[in-house]
Amino acid sequence: MWKINLVPTMGTEKKKHPPKKKSQEKKKSGHSKSKQNSLNSNLPKICFVIAIFDLLHALYFTVQAMILLVKQFSAFAMLALLGVIFWVIMVILLMVGLYKRKPVFVRYWLIFSIVGFITDILFLLWGIATSITVDWDRLNEFSIIFLGIFVESACIYFIHRYYQIMDESKKKRTLCCGGKNEKKKSKSPKKKKGKK
Repeated sequence: MWKINLVPTMGTEKKKHPPKKKSQEKKKSGHSKSKQNSLNSNLPKICFVIAIFDLLHALYFTVQAMILLVKQFSAFAMLALLGVIFWVIMVILLMVGLYKRKPVFVRYWLIFSIVGFITDILFLLWGIATSITVDWDRLNEFSIIFLGIFVESACIYFIHRYYQIMDESKKKRTLCCGGKNEKKKSKSPKKKKGKK
């Protein structure tokens, strides 16, 4: 009898503990979801700020390339000017993609930025590998480049995250619209068969 009475009480005690853990997990997951939702709601603003700063950056280099071209005409200066104009076009595509919520335009900027990011890292590694002695001036330049690479990677991350959100919403829309069209198509042949 004692054993029969003890077993259910132990079982009930064990059943009481898991709900507390679940409630704690729900609180933690709810807190992380609220942080994620607040970040997602602010993501368009962050991406627009990134696009504006990138456009200012590209325009600054456009002016520098034009000054270089005017001072001394060379194939290098002309190539630099063409590259910077392409950069400005990519940033304008990014802004249009963000404003009109067109993931295709944002994808072009992402591809362009990732290629530039990889190129920056390769130039940094090449500069470190070719330096024979420690030059403090070059070390300061490298630290600025490291900071630039960190900022660039953060910008790519934020815009890629917003791109994923836009792409998911586009897929949902096309599936929804596609589903409606399929239903209409499937209903129309039945009506025709019924009329015959």
